[in-house]
Amino acid sequence: MKFFSLFLIILTFITLFYSCAIFEPNLKTLSETAPDVVVAKQDSLLALSKEKRPEFVTILTTAHINIARRAEKSGDISVAVDEYKKVLKIDPKNKTARYELLVLEGLNLYRKGSKSALWDAIELFSKAASIDADSGIANYWIAKSYEKKDSKDFELIIEAYEKALTKKLPEDIRQDAENAKNIAYKNKTTLDKFWK
Repeated sequence: MKFFSLFLIILTFITLFYSCAIFEPNLKTLSETAPDVVVAKQDSLLALSKEKRPEFVTILTTAHINIARRAEKSGDISVAVDEYKKVLKIDPKNKTARYELLVLEGLNLYRKGSKSALWDAIELFSKAASIDADSGIANYWIAKSYEKKDSKDFELIIEAYEKALTKKLPEDIRQDAENAKNIAYKNKTTLDKFWK
């Protein structure tokens, strides 16, 4: 009986050792390839991560961010917003989640279209732009918001587009920003000539 108990203890130890050794390196990969699997183990990972395993926080936030981005691509913005909020509960200083959440909330207000909603959207986009100074997306949406609020507010529109164009932008948005900036310049010039 003692031999059998000792055998079970050793077998359990070996199983745990190898499962942890095999599972640990895969968690990072899973957070990118199968984030739902990682998120399903969130409570266990967070319990382990407090002092002993801080890398689990990074793995979990990566998983939630990947779920959020997948939801954004499929058009499920509410799921994306929820996922970014989950990231911020785990890691309140996570810049990616803070930035993306501000942009998504700003876009929601932009779509509403009222002047007060557009002012609030501009404020959120401005906060996002201060978090990620390399991305021009927030500045692009600032310009679009100014345009939607008052299409004759050329100075602010042009300034926001120019700022966006000095930063990283996907090519389709860069082209749209360039075209919109040129139209704003043309309209401003026409209006200036009219008042002379």
